[in-house]
Amino acid sequence: MALFGVQFVLSVVMATLLQKFSPFISLGRWILCNNHLVRYLHPTDDELKGLIGKNSVATGKNKGKKAAPTDTRKRQNNAAAVGSNNDEVKTFTVPCNIDVHLDKATIEEIDLLPQFLYTDYKWMVDFSFCAAVINVLVEIFAFFLPEIYTQELNLALVWNCLVIFFALKVLFSLAAAYWRGDDTGERSMCLTFGLFFFVVAMAVLVIDESLLDFGLDKGYETFSEKATEFMEKQGLSSRGPAPKWMFKLFLAVASAILGAFLSFPGMRLANMYLDSLFYCRETRIMLVLLHVNFLAPMFLIFLWVTPILQGPLVTGSWHDDIDDKNAKPVLTEKGYYNLRYILLLLFCVLRLSLVWRHLQSYLDMAHERIEKMKKETGRITNVELQRKVARVFYYLSAAALQYLAPTLLLLFSVLMLRTLGCSDWNSNPVGASRIQYSSFISNSTREAALNLRAVLTPALFQGIMSYMVWWLCTSWLITTVFGVVYLKIFEAS
Repeated sequence: MALFGVQFVLSVVMATLLQKFSPFISLGRWILCNNHLVRYLHPTDDELKGLIGKNSVATGKNKGKKAAPTDTRKRQNNAAAVGSNNDEVKTFTVPCNIDVHLDKATIEEIDLLPQFLYTDYKWMVDFSFCAAVINVLVEIFAFFLPEIYTQELNLALVWNCLVIFFALKVLFSLAAAYWRGDDTGERSMCLTFGLFFFVVAMAVLVIDESLLDFGLDKGYETFSEKATEFMEKQGLSSRGPAPKWMFKLFLAVASAILGAFLSFPGMRLANMYLDSLFYCRETRIMLVLLHVNFLAPMFLIFLWVTPILQGPLVTGSWHDDIDDKNAKPVLTEKGYYNLRYILLLLFCVLRLSLVWRHLQSYLDMAHERIEKMKKETGRITNVELQRKVARVFYYLSAAALQYLAPTLLLLFSVLMLRTLGCSDWNSNPVGASRIQYSSFISNSTREAALNLRAVLTPALFQGIMSYMVWWLCTSWLITTVFGVVYLKIFEAS
């Protein structure tokens, strides 16, 4: 069998479909343009003048008709969102308590094209969908052909790594946009969250793994032993890899950066959550789903706390005062890990299924801004009023990324952890034989490749991914709870 085999064929087919059919069939476009979401159109200048008693500038056959057709109003909304340099735009003021009503319209892709980060949003969602299909197909083939994990290189790992990379890149772009803004408070918030999460990560990483089961210590010890043996066989004088404290310091820095990236997505999710509760206050089922969606990470982080769940379920530790023969575990260790994967995947599916409810709550913010403006005194210019409405829609793609990027990052980190749990390339005789008997590799290179292959054990990578999955749930929960508390205090004041 070839080195990649069936997985290579699936990957090539999926990459071809992604390239050829993405302009015509796009999951990212369908999420925003399937009539589930409704946007608000700002009032035109003629409508505002009519409301304040001035004569409309419309003349001739346009007199008595609607100031602008729907398509024209959409273009005006987009122009108002991004700003316009047209000198012919006349600015006038209207009272803040003006009785203006916003028209609604469905979303079309032509309205999304000028939006901030729309291209990144569409690419990330479409690529993630293809990667999810690859993972499902590989699992189906592995169910009927279990030897696929030992006879082929698991390309699902490559797809998952790419999705994680794209999600991190998008989060970095969002954080950079806030960092480049004129508001210094946003920079201070990023730095504050980064320093806070660095301290929290350092505190978590020094906890004994009998309490938090990540597998980092065991994985790094195995890696250190194998790396020392590899260096000795290559004739290199070395004391081995970096000490454990340096390894955990690096993880703490990475955790702080990731926590800083999740600060504003967490705040955005908190705002969407509170708004969704307000709009769905009469629908009990939706209220329950929204609360579960918000609180689920609080329970998921306990899946790694050994004394709370893993110990009682796997070792039957609640039978300590009974005879040992009655201490039967509820789950095996492998069964507990599978339960953890299932719960994490169900949480990701729930969060993805509520994407329309949260995004519609974000779009409804335009209406809330106008209603809040009506309660104020004074006057406002027509341009400022129109931008209040139009800018909400202009940043729809960014808001969708703030909701979806952390979810996809968590989802594919879980899939990566699941795939690593099924991998053990040290016990892969077929893969080793390809290196051992290849005529294109010299003897010294062949021996070094086999020794290096023994160093890169899945235990270390599985420990790192297990910690990162737990950290994603924890940091996103902390930023979201902080956002809810902050918004509640701000609303009360």
